[in-house]
Amino acid sequence: MECWTSTSGTRPRPAFCPAAVLSILLVTLAGSASGARAAGADPAAPDTTRPVTFLKEIVVTGTRFPRAYFESPQAVSYVGRARLAEDAPTVLGDVLSTLPGVAMSKDSPWEQRPVIRGLSGQRVLVLMDGTPMNSARGNGPHPSLVDPSQVERIEVVRGPSSVAYGSDALGGVINIITRQALPASANPRDLQASVTLGGSSADRQSNTSFTLVPRIGKLSAFLSGGFRNAQNYRTPEGTMPFSSFKDHQALANLRYDFTDRLTLTGGYQQYRANDVGIPGLSTPMANFGPGNQSAFSFPHYNRDAADLALNHRYENSWLANTQVKVYWQREHRNFFSTERIDSSYYAIYGINFDPASANSAWRFTKQDRYLDLDTYGLRIQATSRKTDRYRFTTGIDAARDVTGGDNVRFRTWHYVTASGADSAGATGTTLSQSLASGRFDNAAAFFQNEWFVTKRWTASVGARYTHYHYRTDLFVPSPGATPIEPKTIDDDAVCGSLGLVFAPTEKLHLTANVANGYREPNAQDLFFNGPASVGIVLGNPDLKPEKSVSWDAGLRWEPSAGGAFAANVFYSTYRDLINALPYAPYTYRYTNIATATIYGGDVEAEYRVHPQLTLRTSLSNQIGDVTSASAIQAIYGLQADKVPLEQVPPFTGTTSARWTNPGHDFWLELSGRYSWRTDRLPPPIPGVGQLSTFKKEYLVGDVAMGATLDPVRAEIGVRNFTNRAYQPSQASVEDPGVSVYGRMTVRY
Repeated sequence: MECWTSTSGTRPRPAFCPAAVLSILLVTLAGSASGARAAGADPAAPDTTRPVTFLKEIVVTGTRFPRAYFESPQAVSYVGRARLAEDAPTVLGDVLSTLPGVAMSKDSPWEQRPVIRGLSGQRVLVLMDGTPMNSARGNGPHPSLVDPSQVERIEVVRGPSSVAYGSDALGGVINIITRQALPASANPRDLQASVTLGGSSADRQSNTSFTLVPRIGKLSAFLSGGFRNAQNYRTPEGTMPFSSFKDHQALANLRYDFTDRLTLTGGYQQYRANDVGIPGLSTPMANFGPGNQSAFSFPHYNRDAADLALNHRYENSWLANTQVKVYWQREHRNFFSTERIDSSYYAIYGINFDPASANSAWRFTKQDRYLDLDTYGLRIQATSRKTDRYRFTTGIDAARDVTGGDNVRFRTWHYVTASGADSAGATGTTLSQSLASGRFDNAAAFFQNEWFVTKRWTASVGARYTHYHYRTDLFVPSPGATPIEPKTIDDDAVCGSLGLVFAPTEKLHLTANVANGYREPNAQDLFFNGPASVGIVLGNPDLKPEKSVSWDAGLRWEPSAGGAFAANVFYSTYRDLINALPYAPYTYRYTNIATATIYGGDVEAEYRVHPQLTLRTSLSNQIGDVTSASAIQAIYGLQADKVPLEQVPPFTGTTSARWTNPGHDFWLELSGRYSWRTDRLPPPIPGVGQLSTFKKEYLVGDVAMGATLDPVRAEIGVRNFTNRAYQPSQASVEDPGVSVYGRMTVRY
């Protein structure tokens, strides 16, 4: 069976065909199953795609040392490698958005940034193997820069985690843990390998990845590579333009065991994305007519990351282990835009003061915004043994961001001649900088511990001190502009946390946690000077850090061997939040202006009603308010003591029923995703196009199945089989309609 797409006058090209993939997977599975049983092969490995109970999972992100899920006073969630394989997400954001308390601010399938408890962008810290992907420049990191096939697990901490990780962990932390090289002694063979093929129909996506796990003496490695090609995706209301992307990636994680206690590990990740469309930022916008058009994209978005760590485990010592780790990452990207503005909009944007605009009918602008960013970091950490009384970890973190990059603008004014023809003037080229090149340093010391007060009571205490030293070079924002002198900024930050866990029984744990978090103003907040979506935006070197205090309470309960229940409620306050406020005509300046509160809760539960049937559910809700009357007046032009805070997700949830056959080599899962009460929106900002508009409530159904018949594992499914038109509350674009997807892995 073949499927082709064709363009008039061109040779047909292969495209993803749902029916073909479905048929191939089913035939392969059927043949493998009959062959395996006929040959009397060993039974397949147990279905490990879901743990017996998530409460017994070990997590490391909240405290930087491993402890059981139910021992954590913080609200945590995780996604394992098996679930990533089953869900076959296009990017990591697709699976993160199914976790309680987590949403994605989404402008395209690729352009997604996490939202935790109503905070997004630089207010959420994203880590890769424990090292920050956030930097001193940007509006928040993209989890899309790590391919799902490279990931072992993802851990999410909801709530401030600045004690462990410093700035940006205001709303929470997402730790993307890649697949690591195993100890050479744990590799049963000198070489293991796998190849995975997959695709989905809504975006005509095709993807391929491979893994190699070699072993040579004491040296072992995990090697991976692959590529994806996604076209403009289809929704129930039509194809979404500018939504395609292509990427390829490679990962090499190495391990050398000098002894059974001394290990050297190293890793390198390369990611390359091309032609990434961003339909959520492209226009015509809802509040403007077709005479105001723009399109945004990343012609390229490149990331390289490397690390080297020396790990030592101790015997007969109060220390359990120490680690020294150095790391580096580099981002290089081009944020490209095209813009056409008809003369009827000149007055709105204040364009008529430009002599070149006289008598013009419209103007056309192309602009490349280049970013170069290098990060260098050092981590030193020591962790004690767990005794009857205590366990602690302490260490030093240091990092430097080095920024650079220019803007290149091409602008042409167009005139209508007497005959009605279009006459374009000369194209003017302008080279500018929106941000000065600079070096942004920080150094910190931290301490976290657990005190086992009694058999039933555990107290967790943590503290962190950080010093920030920022300095910029002289730069000229645009030709003829007044040069901006070099600047130096020094600041210090102190934060702490206190948590309690009470276990009245072995199966029941009650938790409480209070922590303060902060976000140090980044380079863009402090020094930016150039065009943005709202107009000209100016940085403010006098900004103070954003700060928060969060109170959490939770319950972890295992009612039976096949059940688990976790619930959390929280109340958080924020001050000195940074907003862009009007500063001059068509000009805005970043200012500490707002105070806010966010409160809510979330629940996760699973119950095995039968050895083959497991039910799961999760739900979360947050409510946020701006609580400063002066901020409300300055931002929205309203006289009020409280208005809804933007970007706070509504009531959302998931539910699923999973059946596994007695042989544990086949599973079937029916699931649903829903959103309710999406009508709590902030007031409109005068003169600024609103991306936060009312989104309809929705209930979307998915179905998936899979089988593991060594050496083949396969998953097939249908997302949004209801073909429902819906748009998540944090998204500026509609999600895809019905989509058939498939994935097959062959191990060698």
